[in-house]
Order: sequence, then structure tokens, then C-alpha cells
Amino acid sequence: MKKNLFRPKPFRNWRIRTKLITVTLFVVLLPLIVSSYLAMDRFSMALRSSAEVKLEHLVSNVYSMCKIQRGMFQEAELADGETDGSTAGQWSDSRRLMREEIRRIRVGETGYVYIIDSRGFLKIHPAKEGENIIDSTDSSGFRYIRAMIEDALNLSDREIGTIRYPWINVELGETVPRYKILKYAYFEPLDWIIAAGSYEDEIFHALKSTERFIFILVLIAVVFACLLTVALSKVLTSPIRELTHVTTRMAGGDMGQRVQVRRSDEIGLLGSSFNRMMDQLQHYTSNLEKMVEARTTELKESREKYRGLSLFLNSILDSATEYAIIALDFYGNIIEFNKGAERVYGWKKEEVINKMNISVTIPDEEVEGGVQAEMSRRTRSEGLCEQEMARVRKGGERFPAYTTITAIKDPDGRTTGFVEIDQDLTLRKHLERELRETKEFLENIMESSVDGIVTTDLKGHITYVNRAMEEILQYEREELLGRHVSSIYVRGIREAREIMNLLQIAERAANYEMQMENKNGDVISIVTSLFLLRNEDGELIGTAGIFKDITERKILEDKLKAAQVRLFEASKMRALGELVAGVAHELNNPLMASKTILYVILKKVPSNWEHRERLELIRECNDRIEKIVDHLREFSRQTLPEFNLTDINKPIENALMITCQQLINHNISVVRDLSEDLPAIMADINQLEQVFLNLISNARDAMEEVSGEKVLTISTFTTQEDGNCFVCAGVKDTGAGIPKENLHKVMEPFFSTKPVGKGTGLGLSLCFGILETHGGRLDVESEVGKGSRFTVLIPVAEPGKERKDG
Repeated sequence: MKKNLFRPKPFRNWRIRTKLITVTLFVVLLPLIVSSYLAMDRFSMALRSSAEVKLEHLVSNVYSMCKIQRGMFQEAELADGETDGSTAGQWSDSRRLMREEIRRIRVGETGYVYIIDSRGFLKIHPAKEGENIIDSTDSSGFRYIRAMIEDALNLSDREIGTIRYPWINVELGETVPRYKILKYAYFEPLDWIIAAGSYEDEIFHALKSTERFIFILVLIAVVFACLLTVALSKVLTSPIRELTHVTTRMAGGDMGQRVQVRRSDEIGLLGSSFNRMMDQLQHYTSNLEKMVEARTTELKESREKYRGLSLFLNSILDSATEYAIIALDFYGNIIEFNKGAERVYGWKKEEVINKMNISVTIPDEEVEGGVQAEMSRRTRSEGLCEQEMARVRKGGERFPAYTTITAIKDPDGRTTGFVEIDQDLTLRKHLERELRETKEFLENIMESSVDGIVTTDLKGHITYVNRAMEEILQYEREELLGRHVSSIYVRGIREAREIMNLLQIAERAANYEMQMENKNGDVISIVTSLFLLRNEDGELIGTAGIFKDITERKILEDKLKAAQVRLFEASKMRALGELVAGVAHELNNPLMASKTILYVILKKVPSNWEHRERLELIRECNDRIEKIVDHLREFSRQTLPEFNLTDINKPIENALMITCQQLINHNISVVRDLSEDLPAIMADINQLEQVFLNLISNARDAMEEVSGEKVLTISTFTTQEDGNCFVCAGVKDTGAGIPKENLHKVMEPFFSTKPVGKGTGLGLSLCFGILETHGGRLDVESEVGKGSRFTVLIPVAEPGKERKDG
């Protein structure tokens, strides 16, 4: 009887079977569905957490890559100072590989990693590298990039921020927004924000597939249970009752219940499967509980971290004493007041927080005029408002300030408050006034100067001229401003380039002589002092020059120079007259006696006498002495210069013939490099001989004290200058050389480097004057310790021009 009490009643009709199916669905399958739902919900949370952790790991890994690259760059900078720069090249390759690796990172199907700077420029991006997206908005109009950048700049080292927003990817053909989750961190050394993002629906794609699978599985189980219940109601009644009993207790929280499997048929297999499923569910539930516990611990640590960050930000606010930082609610009521604000405005923090409106710091007339309302409107619409305006301290004192107001917005983009930063401009305004007064004072000094003053920009355009410069050039100031400074130089751009070359070497040039052209076309001689202009940071911003008109002085100097040349000519002629007289007296009489005696001897000795050749040598020497005496007489004649077509080699040979014995006596070797096919020149051969005699004599004296090899090199050649052909003669010695500071003086009258009594200092001046009358010039090059080279340049004779008397 007892067994019959627990024996399940047989199914009598379909109604009973329907009840059995209903009971089966509610007692067995409904707890399974609920448990599956709870499990899927926890799985969803775990999946979201796992996806966020994955994004954070990506951001952290890229952050570490950037930090490593930064270290390699610093090592490359140090290494390039000691090596050939290969380390820097390796760093450049490594950085390029890093950029390619970041572009290849994908999160899910469409997620990726990118790098943006604080100004919104994409530094690394799979498709939009280089674009500025700071003002990009999501489908609701929220500027999520700007919000991300502002939040990232406040993150600490390796701290990761999160932002979630709806996004329509038009490039993929989307029309419906999908929510996207973005993780980011700020890499301060490169001003980079590293971001990794993915769509939430891609994160939960696997979850949805699992949900569909479970739903289908449950649906199949329901259908199968119904069919099986109908077909095998008698067989299933007892196991189902037991299964219902077990599941009811499990639904009550006793997850340790299991179905007693007594048979190996389908019911037994169902019981075993149910037991295995409950084992897995219990195991998974246990894992979820552990994950929830770990997440709870992590949230607690994050709460502590954010509490520390809050304290850190408060310390920053308190330390920013130079700026007044004030937090306001939506209506302008003060809710935060830092120490800088106390210093600027005079109120204590306790006096204003939740007690005053920001309008107490704005003058009444500006509040009534709508200034505060307009600034609030601009901040709400644009997110930022900057303005210089008058403010009021606690005691009623007004002062100038620069105000910056930023809107505080909630996740939905609604403005909830404002942050105002005020800078007291009182000191800066005072300094600006002093600077303006100093500028006016300096301008008055420059305008009162008797010397001309000109400044230019980096391109050489005139930016300032004073009154004296207007008088020198006879231009109005407006006519000169903006013009290139080379336009007032006689030599134009060449002069400007030479000046810039001098300034690049020494940054200033004193007593630089040049010529300018005034408005009437007159040439003005100028001596100037020039220097570079730099700003307070040491950056080059232009040039400046002080110009003095020395035209009258130059005229007087030219007259003095001409008088000196004439004086020297007179002195030279007198000296030459005495020389010729002495030669005639000292040489001519003995020479005639020598020639007479030699003639008698030659007549008396036989022609085949063994010493007759020596007598012939004596006769040749007598003839040479006679020729030299005749040449000196001809050279000393005081006649006007007579220009004829001349081969420049001839006066050179004459000069060498006169000085040959002197050079031999001084152990000087002569190297002749005379071209034979030179064009003719129009010249007075006697005056050219005088030039070359002076140059050879100077070279001889320069090598007198030299202990090494003494070589005098004389060469002739042609050259082209400005389209004109010149015949040139170079006289080079291996003497001591001329110091650089004396090179520009060697042509001046009475300048000499020889000891007193050994030179008049007029030789090169005379040469210069002679060559000037020939339309030529004398150039000099010298290097101390190696010798000097003087080059005579005379223009080639014009065709058909044969003679011109001086």
C-alpha cells in the first residue's frame, strides 16, 4: 500500500498530459531558463569586464612601446654625439616599425588603436593620419574627442580613462548609431593620447550567439519533453516527479541537489545530463562569484585611487596662487574658491562658497549691461569664453583681469556648471605703460641724433629711418619705409651682401665706408657702424646702422692724396737726377777707360790667343754697363707720359736687367713665367718700368731677412672682369708677408714697414698712381710667413688705337 501511495498516477487523457507538460515546463525547464538567464547576465558582465581589460591592456602595451621608443630616442641623441649617427638611424627604423605595428592592431571586427595629440591631430591612425578631429561629434552632438583630450590631460602616469558614446560609421554604410567604448591614456613626453576602442555589439556578439543557442536548446528541450511526456507518460511520471522535487529544492537555493539516476534509458540519461549541467552551472556560478569578488576589490582600490587623485587636484588648486580658480554652478553661484582667488579678490573661501554669486566680482554697470549673461551664453554654446575685462576686489577696488571660463558638462552633454580662471593684469599693464614710455624716450633720442639711423627686417626691408637720415638722403620717411635697403646703396645688392657677411662673422661692423645715392642721384660717401638686432629670446629680427656723411672729408682726403703724389714725383725726380749724375761721374769715365784699354789689347793679341774669350767677356760686361747707364738716363727724363702699343713683357725684362745683379747678390732666384702671345696694351713703357722696379725692389727687401729659400716669381697672363679683358703681371715673393691689419694701408702715401731711413713709403703709392693713369689697378694678396703677391692689371688696347700722349 505504501508503495502505491508514491506511485505516479497514469495519464488518463490529454488534459492530464497537458498538465504534466505544463508542470514539466514550470518545474524543470523554468528554473533552467532562469538559471541560464542569471548565468548569461553574469557572463555578460564578465565579458564586458574582459573586453575593457583587453582594451586597457592594448593601451598599456602601446604606452610601454612609446616609452621604450622615447628612451631609444634619448639614447640616440646621446650616441650621435659620439658616433657616426647610426644609432639615430636605428631609432628612426624602430619608430617606423612601431607606427606600422600600431596601425595593424585590430579589436574585434572594426575596433582599432590610434594616437592623437592634445590639439586633436591624429598622429597614428589606420586611415585618417594627420587629420584634426578635435571637434568631431557623436550622433547626439557631443564633442567626445574634446572631452576625451581634456580628461586625458588630467590623468596621471599610466592611468587609463574611459568614454562611451553612440557613433554612426558612415564609411561602413551605417545609418543607426552603435555604442562604442573607448579606453585612453596620456603619454606626456610626446604629448600623445593613446586610445583603443571597440563597438559594444561586437563585444557581446559571442554572448548573443550563446543566448540564441541556449534559447534554441531550451525550445527543443520543451518540445522534446512535451512529445516524450505524451508518448511515455506512464514511464516518465515517477522520474519527472522526482526531477520536479529536486529542481524545486534547487530553485530554493540548494544547488547541491542531484537527480537519482536509477535507469540507463532516456530518463536516466536526462537525469545524468541534468546533474552534469547543474555541476557545470554550480562551477560557473562559483567562478562568477570569485570574479565578482575580485571586481569588488578592484573597485575598492579604484575608489581609493580616485580619492588620492582628488586630493592631488585639490593640492594643485591650492598651489596655483598666481591664478584665481573659481568653480560655479549652473546659476553662477560660487562652489569652489582656491587660494589664488583669495589673494586676487580678498575674500576668504568660507565667505563665498555657497554664499555669493560670481557677479560680486564684476562691476555693477557691466552686470546691468549684460556682460555676465553674454559670457555665460557663449560658454554654454561654445564650451569656452576668454575675455579681458574689469573686476572688483572685496574692498571695491577695480583691476584689469583676463578671464577664461570653461563649461562643465554631464555625460549627456548638458552644462551643469563652470570653471573660471582669472589672471590679475595690474602688474602687466604697469609694465606695458613703462615699456611704452621707454620706447617713446628712445625714439626721441634717435630722432634727435645728428647721424642717420636705419633699421631693417630679416629680408632687408627698411623698417625705420630717423630725421637725420631723411636729410642725408633727401627722401621723405614714407618713401623709404618698406623699400629694400640695397636700393639706396651705390653698389646695390652686392654691398648689402658684403655687409651681411661681415655681420654674420662678428655681429657688428664699425667704421665701414660705403657710398649711397640720394634722391637727386648724387653719390654720398658714408661711414657707418652696423650691428644685428635680436629680441629678448636672442632670436635675430633684423639689422641696424648708424650712418655719417663724410662726403666733404673724402673730397679733402682726395686733394691731400693728389698733393702727396705730386710731392713725391718732385722728390723722385730730384733723387733720380742726383743718381744719374753720380752714375755718370762714377761709372762713365772708368767705363770709357776700360773700353779703350780693352780695345787696344784686342787689337794687339792674336785672334787665336787662348785667353781671348775672357777679353770678349769683359767687353760684353762693359757693353752691359753702358746699356744700364743709358737706360737710367732715359728713365730719369722728366717728360709727359707717352702711351703706345706695348708688350707688357718688355718693361718687365728691362726692370729685371737693371736689378739682376742685386737679386744675385741677395741670393734670390728668379722664376719667369711670361706668356708670349699676350695682347698689346696702351702704356708708357718708362712708367711701367718704374712700377716693376718698385715691385721687384720691395720683393727683394721683403726677402732680405728670410732664412729659407728666396724665390721671386714673375708671371704674365690675361683675365676677364665684368666683360672686360685685362693683361696681368704678377710679382710674387717668399718673404715675411704683410699683416692683415696693414693690407689696406700699403697703397697709402708715406706708409712703410721698413726701418727708418730705408724707405719713404711712397713706392706703392707711386705705382698706384701710374696704373690709375693707365686705367688699371694694383691688387695685393699676402699671408704672414709665406710671402706676398702684387698683381698689375691693365686693360687690353682697343682695336685701331695706336697712340695717346699724356
